[in-house]
Amino acid sequence: MPDPHAWPPPWFDPDRHDLLTPLNVRALSHPVRLTLLRLLREDGPQTASRLGERIGQSSGVSSYHLRIMATAGLVVEDPSLGNRRDRWWRAAHEATTFSFRVPGQAGDVEQIELAEQYLRTVTQVAYERVLSWIGTLVERRDELATLPWQLGEASLSLTHTEARELSGQILALVARYRRDQADRARGPGGPDEVEPPDGPRRERAVFQFQLLPDPHPGGERPVP
Repeated sequence: MPDPHAWPPPWFDPDRHDLLTPLNVRALSHPVRLTLLRLLREDGPQTASRLGERIGQSSGVSSYHLRIMATAGLVVEDPSLGNRRDRWWRAAHEATTFSFRVPGQAGDVEQIELAEQYLRTVTQVAYERVLSWIGTLVERRDELATLPWQLGEASLSLTHTEARELSGQILALVARYRRDQADRARGPGGPDEVEPPDGPRRERAVFQFQLLPDPHPGGERPVP
């Protein structure tokens, strides 16, 4: 039987995933860098100038953050698109994996605090995505009855082994529906916008997944 604590887990692929640990998480523990990396993954290669326009920053700001991410191996230049005036950047991998479990990379207190900052930023971005969608409900009122999107929460009682099994099963299921493989961006010209010959068009979606211990298992909640 495989060791459930062993690294890497079965689903991890170093050719497809950036690996963050407390030792190198600083490179992505900034909201601008998270946003730039998401845009490159979803919409394909872009220049620093274009990325700066999209996030409301100067090209100097986006270039600075891109260089930091390039040093960490998160983004790379795309020489097939670059010229003497513009440098084009693309995401080095299709997804990011963060783990405390990598042998020898558990980190000291300062590094774990940086990891905490990174996880808070990721959670905030996910939270804002949900709120943005909720904010569109009025304008979608004519289609609400037929939309498939949903939010949900379920209370579970799990052993650590069961929690790992559940996570692995969910990740395997989601992988069946991924269509941004083999360096194909999900944005303009990507698989989202290719009309199938005999079916409905696809719509870009985001799957959010958290499996966490209940911070208040006895039912107590802090008084606001």
